[in-house]
Amino acid sequence: MKQGESLNRIIWGIPLSFLILRIVMQGILFPWELSGDEAQYWDWTRNPSLSYYTKGPGVPWLITAMTSFFGDTILGIRSGTFLCHAIAGVAVGLLARTISKGQRKVVLYSSLGFQCVLAYQVSGSLMTVDMMMVAGWLVATVAAVETYERIHCHESVKGPLAWTGIGLGFAFLAKYTALLGLLGIVLGLWPVRKKLISAKGFSSGITMCAVFFLLGVAPVVIWNATRGWPTVSHLLGHLHVEGGDSGTTSWLDFNPMWTVTYFLQVLGLAGPFLGYILFRGSWSTWKRRNSAHGSEHVALWSALPVLIFYLLVSIKGSTEGNWMAGAYGPLIPLGACWLLRETKPGLQSGLTKIIAARSLFTGFILLSLPFLGPLLNEGLKKWDATPLSLHRISGHSTFATDLHRLLTDNDLLEQPIVCDYYDKTALLAFYLPNKPAIHCASVILGSRPSAYDDFESTRFPQERHLNNNLVFVGADESRWKQHLDLSSLEPLGVIKQRNRPRKIFVGTLNSLKGGSP
Repeated sequence: MKQGESLNRIIWGIPLSFLILRIVMQGILFPWELSGDEAQYWDWTRNPSLSYYTKGPGVPWLITAMTSFFGDTILGIRSGTFLCHAIAGVAVGLLARTISKGQRKVVLYSSLGFQCVLAYQVSGSLMTVDMMMVAGWLVATVAAVETYERIHCHESVKGPLAWTGIGLGFAFLAKYTALLGLLGIVLGLWPVRKKLISAKGFSSGITMCAVFFLLGVAPVVIWNATRGWPTVSHLLGHLHVEGGDSGTTSWLDFNPMWTVTYFLQVLGLAGPFLGYILFRGSWSTWKRRNSAHGSEHVALWSALPVLIFYLLVSIKGSTEGNWMAGAYGPLIPLGACWLLRETKPGLQSGLTKIIAARSLFTGFILLSLPFLGPLLNEGLKKWDATPLSLHRISGHSTFATDLHRLLTDNDLLEQPIVCDYYDKTALLAFYLPNKPAIHCASVILGSRPSAYDDFESTRFPQERHLNNNLVFVGADESRWKQHLDLSSLEPLGVIKQRNRPRKIFVGTLNSLKGGSP
């Protein structure tokens, strides 16, 4: 078999095999219930828009495309993330092939290493913004590295530059963190900027790059420009600075545990041992920055800005592990190169076996979670260990069924349902019969705004809600009465969801006290 054919089998075969496995196991045989975020993104598809309050339109658009084939099912909603995971896996293999000059072992270790990243194992199983962003980010990184290679081979850079813009635009539609990927790629190519500008195909390539990237940015900018830039306020809230929608944190309030937690997140969400390999590979590349092949540094710089940025954020407040998800992919080939070139056979064998064992265990659980999860939690409880958070992806259908039965018994099936928070709103919208529009009262109850406040079908309160029986779900009686002008509020019962009691009331809204969101 020729070397090129062998590499292609690895680059394409491994991701496609895992794609088929996910579709069969997680999409058909053992599908988890939707998480709150997944249900929310699906619910957004019923209100098509150029963008949304907290996120870009990428994931809702992708869900719309996939459900047009598979219907409003778990497979239909999650097949987009399965596909993005496969695209990202192929991109890592291509990146490894270019960086290593076609070394089979580097390509093999990189392709398998991508499948072993804990954060990608999880995000590749859930329809969230992360996997779509990672796929676009990695496509852009591969294209940027190919651009670097073509500069030095005196070949046209038109195609790679166009694909860089496509990847970054695609990633931005999902998650705005992709801008840090753009910054990294620019910094990675900066040392060869003069050669790039004079390279064959640069003018048309950079034009297409800009056009494709702006096509990804434009919907978000247009949507925000007509609404006073609410997304900027939301993002500033995450950074704990002035102008955000969730308060500020003074530099003097620094808590060292924020930064410690950040480092643990970066290491742990790769998988501790794999995270160590990625760090050593990155450090080795950085130390050899004056002698190493430049394409390695383009990949390294693709990851560095997001890691540095959120390190700085950790000085202002707490971080979330998935914020750094874009960094792992570009670093995987660097880690594989370090492992194969700079470690002794014994250490190499030990690390790969530990990583493989952990990844197989994690993958086995993820692929059969509805069946194995409860059994595993029973064992964890016996050892007084923290159980898996299965309540996030189970019990929602039962909750909706119990609510439907309660409303049926009280002849309230036709009455509007109002929830206290966005995730309950979305989950009931998906799991109740006929998938009705559910109203979200989070803002009137004092919480942060959400996309539901922008939709006519879900915004609460409105004039049409006055003097009608409404079903209230989630908050306790005192909270509803504190924030709403109610002429009546009667308890209907209590239903358990996420291991917590959810109180159900029926009441009548007397006025729009508190103001419409």
